[in-house]
Amino acid sequence: MTAEHYDVIVVGLGAMGAAALYQASKRGATVLGIDRFEPPHTLGSSHGDTRITRSAIGEGEFYLPFVRRSDEIWRELEAISGRALFHRSGGLIIAPPSSSATFHGEGDFVTASARVAGRHGIKHEVIDAEEIRLRHPLLKPREIDRAYYEPGAGVLRPERCIVTQLDLARGAGASIRKGEKVTGYDAGAHSVTVTSERGSYRADKLILSAGAWMADLVPEAYRPGLRVCRQVIYWFEAEDMRAFRPEVFPWVIWIGDALADFWSVFPAPRDGVDGVKLVTEQYHTSTHPDSVSRDVTAEEADDMYYRLTQPRIDGLRNSLIRAETCLYTVTPDEHFVIDFHPDSERVAVASPCSGHGFKHSAAIGETLAQMALDGKAAFDISAFNIARLADVQE
Repeated sequence: MTAEHYDVIVVGLGAMGAAALYQASKRGATVLGIDRFEPPHTLGSSHGDTRITRSAIGEGEFYLPFVRRSDEIWRELEAISGRALFHRSGGLIIAPPSSSATFHGEGDFVTASARVAGRHGIKHEVIDAEEIRLRHPLLKPREIDRAYYEPGAGVLRPERCIVTQLDLARGAGASIRKGEKVTGYDAGAHSVTVTSERGSYRADKLILSAGAWMADLVPEAYRPGLRVCRQVIYWFEAEDMRAFRPEVFPWVIWIGDALADFWSVFPAPRDGVDGVKLVTEQYHTSTHPDSVSRDVTAEEADDMYYRLTQPRIDGLRNSLIRAETCLYTVTPDEHFVIDFHPDSERVAVASPCSGHGFKHSAAIGETLAQMALDGKAAFDISAFNIARLADVQE
């Protein structure tokens, strides 16, 4: 089967792909989106009921245009769809003044976030342990801990964001093929041919946003720079769920003394999972998305509760309600890839986002649509070039 010719084909319909499909179709392009699963789903990187968003991006000021534009797009999508996609809760980043841990490639993330906030007029405070306990009595910081607090921060609803953009894209005329694995593509002088298990499709431009499967779609020289790391999302039972609602409880990123001590807790929206979400992060073990273990062991749950959670917060019982795996596709510097394919400007490549991409995804989708339809991005994407991955050794 050979399908009709499209302006743009998008491969992968997670956070970035759904946004790109929506933005391209919104501009009147004929667009096809293809995903091997049934988005939104729990097999990739764009799920988990809630995702943190914050304005002071300590990972680097070159992210600020993306998060600011994404915030505008989320509001636009809420107005169009009538769906709540964002809950304002405020957010705390807690860490001691000195730590061997880094967060998304940066050390002293409290200071880095406050510095960015100060430069760009983002409302914030840096507070000590006593003030953390006074404002949020469930939290148990040590005397040496301090926190960056951003009152305008909150959580996004990832599955709902993806569905909304796919629905709007379809309403604007986009075609969507789910449950269809792309097996290859060929970028010629005048068009791109995409091959799947079911047929082939042609387009003027192609957007690759396949998340954890990106290493299967880029040239071999770039693959060592795309590591996939298995993460686990946990939801534990609360003694009183009202204490964790977004209007009274912020998200917390807690950076401990070492990387293995990282821990985060999320506010719990009323219409979300009936439990409190907790995550940690690990980067020492790589996997492949087709062979990753989806089972969460009792030992993993015990470690989350007894080692990471119990010393830091009250109000949660050792009763696991739900657990899911999540895949971070990580570059060596933990920054994104947003670039044209090294062999063809008919192909735009986006992600991996190294575990901190969802908050930026709406604007990255818009950027990808610009790259495909205009041949260039409105924002500076030079920091996200794919060429830097070619220097990575296995």
